[in-house]
Parts: sequence; C-alpha cells; structure tokens
Amino acid sequence: MALRLPLLILILITGLVAGCSDILPLDRTVDKRTRDASYPDLIPVEEIRAQATTPQITPDTADTLDRRSAGLRARAARLKGGVVDPGTQDRMQSGVSD
Repeated sequence: MALRLPLLILILITGLVAGCSDILPLDRTVDKRTRDASYPDLIPVEEIRAQATTPQITPDTADTLDRRSAGLRARAARLKGGVVDPGTQDRMQSGVSD
C-alpha cells in the first residue's frame, strides 16, 4: 500500500510533464502543393472493385506452391547438417598446442 501512492504520483507527474511538451510543427515538412491540394473524390466501393485486377490464383497455383515448398524443405534439410566437419571438430575440441 505504501508503494502505490508514490507510484501513482510519479505516473501523474509524468503525464503532466508529457502534456506540457511542444508539438512539432508539421507544416514545414509538407510542401505547398500538397498542402493546397483538394481532397480526393469519394467513389463507391463497387467502382473500385470493378477496376481491380483479376485474381492471380490459377489452377496451377497449388502445383507451383507445392514445388516451392518441396524446394524449401530440401534446402532446410541441407542446412540442418553441421557446419564443421567431424575431423575439424575433433581438432577444435583438443585445443591449440605448441
């Protein structure tokens, strides 16, 4: 209970200090042409959907994905092997000797 009051006061002070900070002027980062541009026209969603391109999923998509996943699995299997061959590993374990 004794810790809650100082923690609450700290949170309130942090909020007050953060509220007193200056907001960065964003107008300097936007050029005049963009600032003076008019809002875009709102159009019905049906018109947007009509202009959309056809779906790129075709009957060959499943076969293509199967081939890609098989290739990735084969690559992952090749990468699972050790990086250092056993002979070099033995030499490394024995350490450096004069």
